[in-house]
Amino acid sequence: MSNIPDEIDWTLINTEDWGGGLERTYRADNVEHAGCGGDVLLVHLHDEMGAVTGAHSRCAQCGEDLTA
Repeated sequence: MSNIPDEIDWTLINTEDWGGGLERTYRADNVEHAGCGGDVLLVHLHDEMGAVTGAHSRCAQCGEDLTA
């Protein structure tokens, strides 16, 4: 299983097969983007064995990259 921050309540909202594994998108239920109030999304890319190979975060409303 991937490392998802515990202090944020995440909900899995989408799973897609990108050809080399899965892309899973999570929405933060208790956090909004301070810049515009939009939903914060966390996207994990998984390889064919299920390991996380990449992760990024962005705002669903304005599209700003929120990856730390």
